[in-house]
Formats: sequence, structure tokens, C-alpha cells
Amino acid sequence: MECVVSEIEICNICGHDFNSVLCSHTKGASYGGSECKPYEEKYCNICGENMVYCTHEEGVEYGGVECKPWERCNICGNNYFDAGGACSHEKGSYYGGTECIPKEIYVCSICGDNYWGGDCPHSEGAWYDEGYCELDKITICNICGNNYFDEYGACSHWKGQVYGDVECSTTTICNICGNNYYDPNGACSHWEGNSYGGTVCEANKITFCNICGNNYYDPNGACSHWDGQIYGNTICATTEKMFCSVCKDEYDKCLHIRGKEYKNIAYYFYIEDRKEQSESDVADLITIKEDESNPYNYKNKIYAVVKFETNNEQKFREAWENVGKFNESACCVYAVMMNMHGTPTEISNGSGKGYSLRMNIDDINSLERKSVQRLILLQCSVGNIDYAGENIASAFAKKISGQVLAGDAEVNVKKYYKLNSRDDANDQFFSEKSEIYVRYEAVGNGWYFYKYDLDEKSITYTKLSGNSYRIYQLINMFSV
Repeated sequence: MECVVSEIEICNICGHDFNSVLCSHTKGASYGGSECKPYEEKYCNICGENMVYCTHEEGVEYGGVECKPWERCNICGNNYFDAGGACSHEKGSYYGGTECIPKEIYVCSICGDNYWGGDCPHSEGAWYDEGYCELDKITICNICGNNYFDEYGACSHWKGQVYGDVECSTTTICNICGNNYYDPNGACSHWEGNSYGGTVCEANKITFCNICGNNYYDPNGACSHWDGQIYGNTICATTEKMFCSVCKDEYDKCLHIRGKEYKNIAYYFYIEDRKEQSESDVADLITIKEDESNPYNYKNKIYAVVKFETNNEQKFREAWENVGKFNESACCVYAVMMNMHGTPTEISNGSGKGYSLRMNIDDINSLERKSVQRLILLQCSVGNIDYAGENIASAFAKKISGQVLAGDAEVNVKKYYKLNSRDDANDQFFSEKSEIYVRYEAVGNGWYFYKYDLDEKSITYTKLSGNSYRIYQLINMFSV
């Protein structure tokens, strides 16, 4: 989030926002010998503080989601110190002789401008580098020009004053979980100032063994060789490399800035007849993200999931181009998931849809390489071990910085319904937003990880134990 300063005029007589209903004074008029001379104060959009006391710097990007408790008014339930400049006027009331008459406009989802009466250069329904152009209807106040139904909802009450028979008081609400920040029962587990759902860019040093290619100091013992000893006719020697914590690419080959935090974004590519599965998977990920008591929450630090319906090659390519972008800013590509039909050498939406999406190895090779931590291919047979190095999974491994997880043969989809679940596993929770959950079973030789070595120009693969998992469990299997 970029620090953007907003300015408001403060009345020197009453101390209220001069343009709000709380101020009844007129600029230039005298009250008790004092002339009304409103002065400007600047406020930070991140913390809501006066810029005099704010620790943020105007124009600087602050990534991730920072815990920022806010004060909720007990009268109206809105933010007592509204930082969004929401509208405090009432329809039909008069302000300085002008009646408040809100009007509806349509704004562009990409640039935020008035689509019909502003400077918006986009076209509804079209794809752009920044995303898909959609129109959002909002109601604008003719007095202040703000959203009449602002999501933050400006509060016009004053703490300690009585409205009806109720005294105005506030409750501190956590902006991450929405609970009382000081709840005695611990409803909120976040800490003010800490960030959740982001990855800070760090350059991590890893020492590699020249014999097995694994991390020489891997805590799980992936490397069993000793520096200086001879194995066969080769002396074990080690090489140090620096890797980015955001994209897992070599630091000198990535575009991230050390010390900056990037939002963890997941992307889900799906075809029309896999929509139900995609919705179930995304609901699972969001549920885990919001429930810190879930055992998978620690490994699933996803800020948001972006879905793309890719029913033809053009849509697929447009979606791939948008991987790595979120709200027009660079992000950490935490995971990409693809759910469609497949064979060892192609992906498609099937003959029933006329193969409007059908991409082979050459098509995958033509894609731009992306900084992706995890890529999960839910298509059948794209990780077929007999085609290792020449299958779809291998082709995608060459196009990302991280690992690819794919099935050797068919990937069966097992659906479990909320009203009739017979799953014997111990992870049967349902998202409130879904009536089903899905388990993916890779038959044949099961699941395989594929990784491309940029220096050696070679594909390596390792087998994953077990074969039936939910989407968040597959994400959890990656050694990132």
C-alpha cells in the first residue's frame, strides 16, 4: 500500500472538518471576535494519523497487510476516525444552501475513474495488463464528491456525548480479523504493527553440493556427501548461491528489492467444467487464511486468490501475463494452480468444448518465464514419469523459478458433500462458503515434483509420498 496524503480543512473555531455537517461556521465570518479561517491538515491513508505525527513517508510503498486496529463507534458502528474521507452528508439535507442529492455512476475496476463521464481509457469486458475491466456502480454525494455509501462509513458522533439514551463509546477493532483487539477471551490473535500475508525480500545464501546438487546443509539430510572427499572419480566441492525469499530465484536474476515486503498472491486457472472445484479449493484457502487455529494456516500465508477462467488459448496467455501482478503492483507469487484436462504432452478443455483451449509443449515453451514459488498441475498425466524431461510438467518447470507438482497418470477428483460426507480422513472441515470439498488423487505412480536447473539446463524430479490430498495439503508439500 502506498502512503497517499489526503488534506482536509479544519475550522479554527470549532476544530471540526470545515466541509462536514459538524461545522456550522462560515469562512470569513466572526464568532465572539474570532474570524473563521479554516486551515488545512494532512492525514496519512495508511494509519489515519495527522502527517505531523505519522511515521509513514508520503509516496512510499508499505507492503503486506499491516495490523491497524481502528475505533468503532457504538452508535453507528462505523470507523470513529474515518481515514477514507467518507461522506458524512445526509440525502435531502442542506449544506451551505445546497441540497444533498446523491447520484449513481459507474467506475472502472482498473483505473477507478468514472467510466462514462471521466477519463477512463479502458473498455468494459476487455483484458489489460492490470487485469479485467469491470464496471462497479457507486453512489456519489454531490456535496463532497465522495462515495455516499463508503465501505468505511464516516462517523458523525462524538465520544462521550449522548444520542437518544446511548452514550457514544468506541471499541478497538483489528483490521485483519475484525474482532475486538482487546477482547479478554483472545478473539484477536494479531499484534499491532505486525504484517500478515506478505513476504519480505531477503537474499538467502544456500550452499550446494556438486555431486548430488542438493543443499549441502539441508536439515533433512538431502545431501549425504562430505566436502573434499572423493566419490567415484569426483571430489565433493561446494558452491554458494544467493536466492530471493520472494520468488526463490537466484537473487541476481530476480527483480525484487531487498527489505521490501510483497503480498503473497495465489492464482487459479480453470476451465468451465472445473468451476465448482475451483470455488471449493479457493474457499478452502480463504478459510485457512482467516483461521489461525487451523494447522495449515502457518504454511498457507496467502493474502488473496485471483481466479482466471481460461476456456481458450488467448485467455490462458492473458492470465499467464497477469501472474505476478496484484492491484497494479508487483507481488510474491505464492502459488499457481491449474485445473483442466491433460495428457503427457498437452493441456486442454476437452473434446466436449471443441478444444477451444489446446496447448502443447511448444506452446508452453513460448510463455514468458515467471517468478513462481509453487505450480500445481491438477490435469491428468501431465507429470507422466515415462516422459520426464519432455512432458507438460517439465515444460512448465522451465518457465518458473520454483517447483512443479503434477500427477503421473489420471488425477481423480473425489467430492465430499456437507450433508453426506463419508471421508475417513482427519481433515474434513468445510468452508462456510462451500457445500463440498475436493480431494485430488493421483493414480499410477502418484505425484511428482519437477524442478529445472538453470545452470545445468536439466530437469530433476522426486516422488511425493501418498496420493490423495486437498489443495492446501498439496501447497503444504512444497519445500519452500
